[in-house]
Amino acid sequence: MAITLITGPANAGKAELVIEAVRGHLARGEEPLLIVPTRADVEHYLRELAGDRAAIGVRVERFAGLIGEAVLRARIARPVLGGLARERLLEALAAGEDPLLRGRSRRGFTRALAELVSELQVRRVSPGRLLSALESWGAADRDGTSGQGGLGRLYVDYRDALRRLGRHDAEQRSVLALDALRERPALWGRTPVLLYGFDDFTTLQLDAIETLGRIVDAPVTVSLPYEPGRAAFAGRASTFQTLLPLAERERRLPPRAEHYAPHARRALGQLERSLFEPRAARVPAGGAVRLLEGGGERAELELVAGEIAALLQRGVPAEQIGVLVRPAGTSLELLEEVFSAAAIAFTAQRDRPLRDAPTGRALLGLLRCVAGRDGEAATGELGDLLAWLRAPGLLEHQSLADWLELTCRRSGVQGATAAREVWQARHWRLDAIDQLEQAQQRGPAALLDRVARELYWLFCAPRRSAAEVLGSGERDEARALAAGRRALAELRELARGAPELAPSSAGELAEVLEHVVFPSGHGPQPGAVAVLDPLALRARRVRALFVCGLQEGVFPARARPQPLLAEEDRRRLAEASGLRLGEQEDLLAVERYLLYAALSRPQEQLILSWHASDDEGQPTSRSLFVDDVCDLFEEDLLGERARRALGAVDDLPPAAEVLPGSAGAARPLHDERLLAELAARPWSASSLEKRIDCPVAWFVERMLRPQALEPDPEPLVRGALAHAALKDTLEGLRRETGSARLTRSSLQRARELLGEALSVNEAEHPLSVSPERRAAVRRRLLADLERYLALAAESESPLEPAELELGFGFAGDDDRGEASSLPALELGGGITLRGRIDRIDVGPGGEAVVYDYKGKDPPAAARWIKDGKVQVALYMRAAEELLGLPVAGGFYQPLTGADLRARGVLDGDAGIELDCVAKDVREHDELRELLAEALATARAAAEHAVSGALDPRPATCAWKGGCMYPTICRCER
Repeated sequence: MAITLITGPANAGKAELVIEAVRGHLARGEEPLLIVPTRADVEHYLRELAGDRAAIGVRVERFAGLIGEAVLRARIARPVLGGLARERLLEALAAGEDPLLRGRSRRGFTRALAELVSELQVRRVSPGRLLSALESWGAADRDGTSGQGGLGRLYVDYRDALRRLGRHDAEQRSVLALDALRERPALWGRTPVLLYGFDDFTTLQLDAIETLGRIVDAPVTVSLPYEPGRAAFAGRASTFQTLLPLAERERRLPPRAEHYAPHARRALGQLERSLFEPRAARVPAGGAVRLLEGGGERAELELVAGEIAALLQRGVPAEQIGVLVRPAGTSLELLEEVFSAAAIAFTAQRDRPLRDAPTGRALLGLLRCVAGRDGEAATGELGDLLAWLRAPGLLEHQSLADWLELTCRRSGVQGATAAREVWQARHWRLDAIDQLEQAQQRGPAALLDRVARELYWLFCAPRRSAAEVLGSGERDEARALAAGRRALAELRELARGAPELAPSSAGELAEVLEHVVFPSGHGPQPGAVAVLDPLALRARRVRALFVCGLQEGVFPARARPQPLLAEEDRRRLAEASGLRLGEQEDLLAVERYLLYAALSRPQEQLILSWHASDDEGQPTSRSLFVDDVCDLFEEDLLGERARRALGAVDDLPPAAEVLPGSAGAARPLHDERLLAELAARPWSASSLEKRIDCPVAWFVERMLRPQALEPDPEPLVRGALAHAALKDTLEGLRRETGSARLTRSSLQRARELLGEALSVNEAEHPLSVSPERRAAVRRRLLADLERYLALAAESESPLEPAELELGFGFAGDDDRGEASSLPALELGGGITLRGRIDRIDVGPGGEAVVYDYKGKDPPAAARWIKDGKVQVALYMRAAEELLGLPVAGGFYQPLTGADLRARGVLDGDAGIELDCVAKDVREHDELRELLAEALATARAAAEHAVSGALDPRPATCAWKGGCMYPTICRCER
């Protein structure tokens, strides 16, 4: 036997012995294989060996590299079936099995079945052996085996399918390679193998160690963290007892503490020696161990970020700080947001779905835009087509995609097919979709070939003819390309051997590729804090370590039951048949070891953190592991923990104290051409009212004029249609009767004309982009307008509607493209006004009353100046100046709501009797004073704008107060 087993607690120097063994093999002219757990470990030890000038002649690989070498030397020639293709095969086999199996979640069941098949292959369980064992179990326990026969048949069918395809799966190939080496040890030779950094070994890894070290008799060195009798190592005892009889010798290393900083050695050494040990003595923490508690997850990460910033300011290099997280307890997206806001450079590695990369997202969007093989409509939405069109390099001008989104959203187009029609009506034909449809008709292989070309083209598009080296920010794109091409190659091979198992349509292929993942991010880098999971941390040390998200159910994690053949089923199967499959491990023991391994990594400081509630305020429990740590120290660490409340923000100067023109507020306009344009432009009443409410909101809405992505709000469209319908109704009534005045006798005809007017004008003013809503909205509008007509007919107004939708001051550049015969209204000081008056009614003596239609809740005249509602007052002055009419009143006329009475002002001395609120009747001088004040208010607002001032007014900016555009205004209250 040639196996050397190196054991000892954390920090005992196992790595030094392994590297020393590597040097010894190199000195004897051998070419050893150093096997480590992760890609980051491969890079780390290659750098370390290169620093020792020992990298030449040694290969550093992960365990998959060791199996690959065994396959090569065992001369296993049959190709391997990829993981994605295997899932497709298992899914197809399971679909025709028992109803119990068909009722499971398709993807979840396929994954569970793949895990069970892998276990059976690794344990060398033949289909016949499994069927025999299940039959024995069924004979011994008839009530407990419902559906298990189906698992046996699935395994038989799976192995038969592999033979038909001429493929091995990964586990089968590994076992065949190891068996070939057992039969012919000379195939391997004497190549040394050293395994370091593994906390535990799988069944296949133990098989490889035994095969190479005991059967082949190659020099094998195995490092295993283990110390007899320690509670922290209870989860590793089984592996140790498996390896010990195989080893020729064991080198058991004693604990060492010299790598800890002197001031933290006692506290951190106490953690390494006494964690989870009963009756451990307490020692001073001395600041080397601290606790943080956030009110929510964000608050917790903000505390962590603050502590890291303090360490960086004290000169601790960023690469010597580690942050340990588990995705179930800490959101990496939130961590990225918080650390970026704190200007903390960090690296993190995780698997991300293909859709997270621009190239992958574009490809998935493109596939969903393809119609089905039998003429089915494409399943994609507008967002899918946009994801493809916005792929870097596809369009020379991204504004074209923006135009499509704006057009489709405003018109209510949602499907990819309809959106494509909108695009092609104005631009070129999207041939890529047609080419995919044609490839789809030729079969799965042709489709997969075409998609592979599209994926590669999408990746190359922004880099074509550039000959650039990929930057660090582009590596994820390259990894996504590689993952996508591997997946398509697997499916292409499956289509060649079993076309019925390959995706037959672009939509189905998109569903498959949706689950493809690629490795994202970077391992530890100089100048960046390393964000790691517990397994990635185990082979390196840091000066300071933050263990985040210590929540119950996260660390320790909850046990995950076996989805197929649960622990009790496996026990009964073993009792009845002698077939023993892997049993559920003691998860608490495993989690204890992971925590122990993590807490042994810092050299100077350890900080544990958790949050007391989620970000919705629901309480969460901290991990009991925190109490296990606190039990080792004299201080009341829990009582002295740093806290941050849920939703806490740093102290900032109140927005109300930010002065106009300061760095915290929108700056005044100063461009001379813009100010000259403002001085010369005619104003509208609504623009002046917006300016009075808030100059910054006016600047955004009336000067910047951003185009909305969504359709016009239904109330706005409803108002426009109501105006047009009432105008046509009253004009039609005038043509037929000679008068547009509503009376009881003309009411019925007015209702008929109203219905016709709504039908004619709705094409120009669609009430909703949702067809299912249009009928309901139309009925409600018709009902409201009929209520108004009835009220107007009952009032028997003595006034005759003389002017309808009367425009003034337009030169053909308004939204309707109509020039008006009336000039603009002079407000004084070079300020002019243009507008469109909804209705002017004239009495027998020529007295005029102005009406402006509103949705509901019209403002009373007593609040016109205070609320900045000057439109009716300005229209009254326009009727006087431009038409020469003596104006006796002006009203806002609601068209909906509980109260349809008009509100405004009426000259009590004019002798006109109207059905209005008593408070709206004013003396003549009072009415003239109100009009003059409104005119002065409007002129002051225009002069304020011409000066360039942009002072925020959040109290009146929005309907209920509060800033409408805080990112522009910089004034939130």
